[in-house]
Amino acid sequence: MQEEQGSANDDGSGSGNILELARAFNKLIRDGKMKPPLRDIRFWWTDEIYSEYRYFRDFPNEPKKMLANLHQDMTGAKQSMGNRVQHLIYAPHSRTSYLDAMLESVGTFLIQTNNGFLAAGRQGGLPHPYSRPMYSTLGTRDNYNAMLVPYFDSSDHRCFLDGPIGLPAIALINWPDDFIHSSDDDLDNIDPTQLRRNSFLIAALTYYLMYAEADDVPLLTHEIYTQGLKRLANDFQAATRVLRDSTHAPEASWKDATMLIEQGMQREHYALNTTRIFAGSEVRANAVMQTLLTQMNAKEKTMLADLQSSYQQLHGSAPCPIKLSAEELAASKKIPANAVVLEDYFGNRGKVNFSSGGKLHGLMVEEVYNFVDGKRSYYDIYKAARAEALTGGRWYYGAVSLSDVAGLLDAAAAAKALVLK
Repeated sequence: MQEEQGSANDDGSGSGNILELARAFNKLIRDGKMKPPLRDIRFWWTDEIYSEYRYFRDFPNEPKKMLANLHQDMTGAKQSMGNRVQHLIYAPHSRTSYLDAMLESVGTFLIQTNNGFLAAGRQGGLPHPYSRPMYSTLGTRDNYNAMLVPYFDSSDHRCFLDGPIGLPAIALINWPDDFIHSSDDDLDNIDPTQLRRNSFLIAALTYYLMYAEADDVPLLTHEIYTQGLKRLANDFQAATRVLRDSTHAPEASWKDATMLIEQGMQREHYALNTTRIFAGSEVRANAVMQTLLTQMNAKEKTMLADLQSSYQQLHGSAPCPIKLSAEELAASKKIPANAVVLEDYFGNRGKVNFSSGGKLHGLMVEEVYNFVDGKRSYYDIYKAARAEALTGGRWYYGAVSLSDVAGLLDAAAAAKALVLK
């Protein structure tokens, strides 16, 4: 209904898939093949983006009852038409959590087992061309052309991640799509095989979250920790690239490089701590989590020592101690908090009068809002957003400057979406 003329893939596919999940789960529970879930599962069919924001404003206590959002948008594309890729979308750095670890684990399984790999094919005893094929009877035998990608919005998951809502969320979106928003987005573009694979991905995540308790925390935290080491390696690579390629003075590049390590560590601590919602007061779960947090602290010291060594090799001397500029000092003294009433927050945010002249990427505008928590200063928020943009790359997230971040936050405070502490 929303997309009017064409909506088979965008988003009849996602809407149909969650209808099928509701049918399958209800049948399995009714037939005694699946235990009743420990948590409610809500199936949302909405007017894209608008509905969730309206719902949160009308029922501001509802988000407090929610655990996570698993979003499907464009999950049925016949991928052999138009070079389409199924994007498995991580949360932004402000919301990295156990959910990203789950998405990467199950998503990687699907990618590895539904694409042709010569080594797997030569192992013997496995089907061809894929090692664990998942097909639909009436679907194609195409591969699962999918990739895990850094956060982008453009769909309903952004509403759950947003500012004071602050829920973990991941999403599936097919891109590019030459037929989107046209009468050509019809059933001939849909592949039941891809529908099934994406439905399996969301169903597996849902199934796990139905029953997750304290006993699951050791598994979840170790998955977060090991995947976090890969994220930190990306942070370190970005940091050394900044030291090597920066057109700024060495002191400025050193400030950016250390910022990347600092913010990466904060992200990983946050991600590990999201499992506390399952751990509760259970002793072993909390002990495992604390051990991994301690190990993460040790990694930070090693990474900073390695970074200092890289600086010495590139510039022939040790870096100077970091000093804040007058602008940075002023920004460190201003702490924004979200307007307490959701109606005021979202209503007033629509009145924010700010323009960076296209310099601040729209996704980084979102992240500036997402990092507001009543504890971070303007300068802290700037560092978090800048580090995320540097890790993702300018080609993906653009550039983040302190003047743009401070300007946006000042405008939001003037519009009374934020209050200053």
